[in-house]
Amino acid sequence: MRVSIQREDEPRSIVTGLKRVQSVAIVRATHDASSDSESNGNVVLAALMRNLPSIAVSIWLGAMGCFAFLVAPAAFATLDREAAGRLVTVMFPRYYVTGIVLGAIALAACVGRGAMRGWRGWDWLSLGMVGLMLALTLYAWAVVLPAAHAAREALRAAGGGATTTDATRFARLHRLSGGLNAVVMAAGIVLLVMEATRRP
Repeated sequence: MRVSIQREDEPRSIVTGLKRVQSVAIVRATHDASSDSESNGNVVLAALMRNLPSIAVSIWLGAMGCFAFLVAPAAFATLDREAAGRLVTVMFPRYYVTGIVLGAIALAACVGRGAMRGWRGWDWLSLGMVGLMLALTLYAWAVVLPAAHAAREALRAAGGGATTTDATRFARLHRLSGGLNAVVMAAGIVLLVMEATRRP
């Protein structure tokens, strides 16, 4: 009788054991899937932080090149000088604000990248280059652009009676603006080369 009861209990024990094993396997699989998901998320975030400075600076340089080599020359080629000057004057603030926004994104990405994985020599160089680009753009936007606009308005108001000093001042500010933009573009190209040749 006892043997019979034991035999009847054996299948139940086996089924109970299989259910427990199945539950443990499900929990482990869920945990592994969650761990894999977190790991993949960390990999994606790390890749984004590693490449975001290059992406932001590439867009920045593209916008600068489009304005300097396409938009401005086309405006002066198709419009009279006065109308082309007004068009460029209207576009300049947006041009600089776009650079400032992209520069701030690149700067934040450089800081985030260094904080995530530890600072390396190349990280400091990239941070310095982006900081230089951003500082020069801010100076051109906040200082040079208003002064050049005021000088241009003074020349327009004077008309034929404009002095050589007024014309010289505007020409100097125009050259300074062009020089600052050239330095920013050169720094951006150097940064992209550095980012492309650095080890991950």
